[in-house]
Amino acid sequence: MAGMLGASSFRARIGAVVVGAVALASACVPGPTGPEGGVPQNPPFGVNGAVQEPGAEGGEVWVADIFGAQLIRFDAETGTIAERYPTGSICAVDDVAVMADDSLVATCPSTGLVVRVPRGGTPEVLARPGKGVNPIVAEPGGTSVLVGFGTEDHDELIRIHLDGTTEVVADDLPTLNGFGFGPDGLLYVPTGGAGGLLGTGGLATIDPATGAFTDIPLIFSEAGKTGLDFACGVDVGADGTAYVAQCANPSAYAVDPSTGEATLVGRSPLPIADNILVLDDGRVILSGFFGGQAAVFTPAGGGWTPSVLAIGS
Repeated sequence: MAGMLGASSFRARIGAVVVGAVALASACVPGPTGPEGGVPQNPPFGVNGAVQEPGAEGGEVWVADIFGAQLIRFDAETGTIAERYPTGSICAVDDVAVMADDSLVATCPSTGLVVRVPRGGTPEVLARPGKGVNPIVAEPGGTSVLVGFGTEDHDELIRIHLDGTTEVVADDLPTLNGFGFGPDGLLYVPTGGAGGLLGTGGLATIDPATGAFTDIPLIFSEAGKTGLDFACGVDVGADGTAYVAQCANPSAYAVDPSTGEATLVGRSPLPIADNILVLDDGRVILSGFFGGQAAVFTPAGGGWTPSVLAIGS
């Protein structure tokens, strides 16, 4: 995300930016607003981790806004904000999961916390896995989450139950970022971290039952391309296709996990990306790290039609 910065310099600078931005933004974020009240349409400061609202028609999406220190639900057709929960009193949230009991669980890299937000309630600390905690996904059943770390400070994949108990699923892992389950029950993860800015980012799987880590060598149709410029997020479609976000030179790629063939879905018109989400209707959303916008790629005629969705107004 920062040109030729090394991974350690990148983390230091982005950490300083996050702390400062959250301090400035916290006074500007509206208070908690649930689905039955009028919701202010102030756009998020950034669009970071994203997850679809389970069972919602038309593509309702939750995003974590790290710079605004808030969780927001919006309509993926119109961008209208339906719910908003500030989390700045505890931490700046970077990724989010929706649980079976309808609560939200989110990660806070700068403070090392994982927080839980009941619908209509206030955030509470669920666990303290450590600084750098970043990607999160709800496990099948929705009563526990898996979290990973986006820095070299920790190398574990951790399971956190809704009662706050934790267990290590795997360790000795590379830095991880936004990840998601495939229909095969494996966790698909981007690899390389910020150190992959120069084209060494990739894709791998982790078996949550055994902790086994398996790299998936990627094969690109683009001449000379051997890896991704900072692979920062993965989501998996119902057919098993893995969609990977490239953060620098922001783009979305579709990967066949059985062959490693990586096909360009499209390049984002926004300057930088942070995560990726595949909706039930097949649309691919590539989040924008700064600003309240996201790139949307809609399947059309064997290809993809790009557009920009403004969140709020």
